[in-house]
Amino acid sequence: MSRRIVRALSLVLLIAVSGCGGGASVETLAGLDGSALDAMAKRAETDGANCLVVLKGGELVREWNFGGSSPTSLQEGFSTTKSVASLLIGIAQDQDLLSIDQPASDFITEWKGTKSEPVTIRQLLSMTSGRYYDFQTDYAQMAFFSQDKSGFSIGLEQQHEPGTVWEYNNSATQTLEVVLKRASNMAVNDFAAQYLFGPLGLSSRLITDAAGNAGLYAGMQTSCRDLATLTQLVLDQGTYQGKQIISQAFVAEAIKQSSTLKDDYGLLWWLDPSGAYYMSGACGQVAMAMPQFDVVATLMRATDLSSPQSLLTCGGESSEEILLEGINAASIGG
Repeated sequence: MSRRIVRALSLVLLIAVSGCGGGASVETLAGLDGSALDAMAKRAETDGANCLVVLKGGELVREWNFGGSSPTSLQEGFSTTKSVASLLIGIAQDQDLLSIDQPASDFITEWKGTKSEPVTIRQLLSMTSGRYYDFQTDYAQMAFFSQDKSGFSIGLEQQHEPGTVWEYNNSATQTLEVVLKRASNMAVNDFAAQYLFGPLGLSSRLITDAAGNAGLYAGMQTSCRDLATLTQLVLDQGTYQGKQIISQAFVAEAIKQSSTLKDDYGLLWWLDPSGAYYMSGACGQVAMAMPQFDVVATLMRATDLSSPQSLLTCGGESSEEILLEGINAASIGG
């Protein structure tokens, strides 16, 4: 029986048991306390969540949709896209199209003969490239107003020596679009559909700008379900239904500390001291793996795209805290 069918049957069983007056049993919820999960969901809903999904052992345990959203509703994932960009680069490395330790200038030839020439793909993935950053340039000019986000991003100057500064940098991440496009000789949204979204059966897609560049710093249209599947792929060391989608070696690199300059960041994945790791985007979009409980949990909120500043103020309570505290409370004997 396929995992997808098992998940569907699990959900049907859960609904049937939940409707029997006494609520779902601990056994039905795969070792997670149903009342604690409901409390987490109520907390998320009160804080403006659109959806919440919990998997354990790769199977659907609970799913909530709020405010008129549905399980298949797609919305802006913001910087959860970065973590997916990391997976795409990993797939390209597995295909011998590139090595993350080679200079990005092997593909971004515009950097040849400049201070950016030695910047490696790994440094772009770990936010240590030293590429130019200020808020106005990164969030307003590039993210909101540029019609050619990749061209704009590769045209910025080198601000620091590569590998000497950690700086969260959307524009630097977007240059990976040029690397991947030129390494694969494919449009990046096509590469993602063929080698990641398609094999996982996802509806997610990467939107493109006016110049046809796929967003890798942000811009993925996705759902709680799809984010959960992507995160489960990482928890399962790159395998899905018995097929190796991304090498175990790359996954291990992506979710460990990537630089001495930042102890809670991997290769475009965030790290928690508890051992959890997660994708995180503006407005509280989070997809988290908690290996200690064999749990994946995802939460997405309504988004605000009215201005660059809105990305810093939308959302509410920390989604990471809601998920970590909720799953800790729900884990029997955890």
